[in-house]
Amino acid sequence: MAEPQKILYVIDSLARGGTELQLTGLIDRLDRRRFTPYLCTLRDFDLSLVPENCVHLNWQVPRLISPSGVAAVWRLSRFLKSENFSTVQTFFQDATIFGGTAARLAGTPQRLACFRDLGFWRTRNQEFLLRRVYPLMTGFLANAQIVKDHFAEHDGLDPEKITVIHNGIDLENLSWQEHSGKTLHVGIVGNLNRRVKRTDLFLKAAGLVGRDHPEITWHVLGDGQFRNEYEELARTEGIGDRTIFTGRIDGVNKYLGKLQVGVLCSDSEGFSNALLEYMLRGCVPVATQVGGNPEAIVDGESGLLVPAENVQALGSAIRKLVDDIILRQNLAKTARQQAASRFGWEQCMAAHEQVYTVSSQ
Repeated sequence: MAEPQKILYVIDSLARGGTELQLTGLIDRLDRRRFTPYLCTLRDFDLSLVPENCVHLNWQVPRLISPSGVAAVWRLSRFLKSENFSTVQTFFQDATIFGGTAARLAGTPQRLACFRDLGFWRTRNQEFLLRRVYPLMTGFLANAQIVKDHFAEHDGLDPEKITVIHNGIDLENLSWQEHSGKTLHVGIVGNLNRRVKRTDLFLKAAGLVGRDHPEITWHVLGDGQFRNEYEELARTEGIGDRTIFTGRIDGVNKYLGKLQVGVLCSDSEGFSNALLEYMLRGCVPVATQVGGNPEAIVDGESGLLVPAENVQALGSAIRKLVDDIILRQNLAKTARQQAASRFGWEQCMAAHEQVYTVSSQ
């Protein structure tokens, strides 16, 4: 039997964000008979987040453009070559610059960069660096078709080199919760450090709906530097005493069982884990028509889609689910069925392993 292929995953650090959870889920489920995963990180983080049964390279590269950063690239390239890695896969900007350059110097056969959003964060300097690293890569992975199309057009990449693999979701830990009564709990899951998530839009829409439905409790799951500002906004909108700010919680999946409606009103998205979690838990999604959201939701069949930056449309969609319990229940059932059949980890792992296997042939 052939030796397992060595795969190095490179990321800036690990946290409890969507991309990081997808990476650790991938490492956890990788077939160890065929692949041996290594993880390389560049920054400090909570080491308890490192997956088990995975070699961790804690390289500590605080600045890439520095003598120590250049030396670290050379050191990694020598390691990759000496250990005969078949694949290097990178996540986020610094990791792609660092890992992609080292893998090219080492002659690693497969060099993959991941696209997981629409690049809303990119500056001119970042584009300058990344557009010089992308030609060093042999392929790319995108988590949604629209993400693939965006980078193919924006960066002039060959679409044939970009493979779409949707996020994987843990079906066993996201059991179905049926809600037969009135709509009493509506929530949003998102980092409160990023304006792009538009928690402000959610609270303004909640204010509109809440005027006629004082029985609804509004839930904001997440934490960050804008929390105090959003708490004040909730009070301004007249729902301060009916809005729960949970802060950061470990049991998000369990908490979602309380909600009948889940909102995702970002201005920009890749392919949202939160959206899939809503769908699986029996929480009808209302999402902006951006990024990969239309690839997850069939409007009017498994959720409702609304234009971005439109508080009136968002409020109307929430109100529709509040007023029509039968519609809400039907959408919830269909959402669960579609998410379970299309986005389980089994499909995600099979797609990744096919990409890795092609590189060895």
